[in-house]
Amino acid sequence: MQPIKFLSLALAVTAFAATHANAASHREVVVDHAETRKICQLTGETDRSTGQPTINATETAARFWGTDLGTSFEHDGKTVFLFGDTHAAGGLERKRDRDIVATSTTANPDDCLKLDFITDADGGYRPLTVAGVSGGEFSVPTGGFSAGGQMYAVVTTDRTAEMVMGRSVLARSDNGGRDFTPLYDFSTKHFINVAFAKGSEPTLFAFGSGNYRQSDVRLAVMDEANPGDRSAIRYFAGTDARGEPTWSADEAEAAPMLDQSCVGELSVAWNGDLGKWVMMYNCGATKSQILVRTADKAWGPWSAPQVVFDADKDGGMCTFMHDPEGKCGDKLTDPHSPQTAGDPYAPYMIARFAKGVPGEQADIYFLMSTWNPYNVVLMKARLKLDEPVREASMGGNA
Repeated sequence: MQPIKFLSLALAVTAFAATHANAASHREVVVDHAETRKICQLTGETDRSTGQPTINATETAARFWGTDLGTSFEHDGKTVFLFGDTHAAGGLERKRDRDIVATSTTANPDDCLKLDFITDADGGYRPLTVAGVSGGEFSVPTGGFSAGGQMYAVVTTDRTAEMVMGRSVLARSDNGGRDFTPLYDFSTKHFINVAFAKGSEPTLFAFGSGNYRQSDVRLAVMDEANPGDRSAIRYFAGTDARGEPTWSADEAEAAPMLDQSCVGELSVAWNGDLGKWVMMYNCGATKSQILVRTADKAWGPWSAPQVVFDADKDGGMCTFMHDPEGKCGDKLTDPHSPQTAGDPYAPYMIARFAKGVPGEQADIYFLMSTWNPYNVVLMKARLKLDEPVREASMGGNA
């Protein structure tokens, strides 16, 4: 096990944890289910639940009828969104399942989120293309960040009969997301879907899952000042006798953090109102649920999972997600797939939108894919801090 290459990076990680230690550290976070709701359908031409045009009318604006995912990060004063397998509207010549990039300057998400899609001369969406990456089904951007005035994205590739996603690649854009250049293979093991979160400079955290929806979550730290240097990546390898994190240069030594091997798409952000790290992901065999965990430090210990959104219990099915068993009729389904059930996945938090009352509660906003309709909705949920946990019930976690 090797020490972190740059001492400043190790010190920054420790300093970030110490700076963010607070009185909420012995308080648990609970989900207020009464506040979980859909704000709007973000993509597609028509909101299937209301019959009204969506705010982004994507068949008109960028000539596609369906897409998914939507991981985001801040860059050059805008929020950048990276969407997944995208289906072109009739008459637009595009290879199937290419990915797309959009930006937004929306400051208040409560009335929805206006997107500006990167397009080509024909008015249709410009595919996110990375040399050496297949770009087809399940070849998608799973995370991104901004550093040094440039955009970076992790994209997946190498789909096989055995592996949905076999490899991830870090790519860079020098022209605002119109073109991406591959830098290096990010992972073939534990960091295929990747959620990036910034700590104190120069720390960049990368939370990863490996085998698609059959993986635990692991943590790596990168040098934000030089993300193109793969040799500088260090992997969380567990804690020592004092509870301090240990780091390794070997990805094989990356330690699982959740003891829950069902994670695919995920997002992670520090929430100042809660004084906690917040992680969201989807989990479930037949029907997925959107789960949330919290932690005082990026490496944990992480709380037990709580359900943020269940399609049956939280007003999803037959409201904005299709149930093929005759309960909904046909207004919600995509025309070609009436026997396909809607399913929630890819809960990508938009960190800049989080707001709340310090030490009491936080409203978080996240994109969520619904499978049928094959589009993305903007969601809102509320997390609340309960009363301080008694010393006897803390289980020794500081």
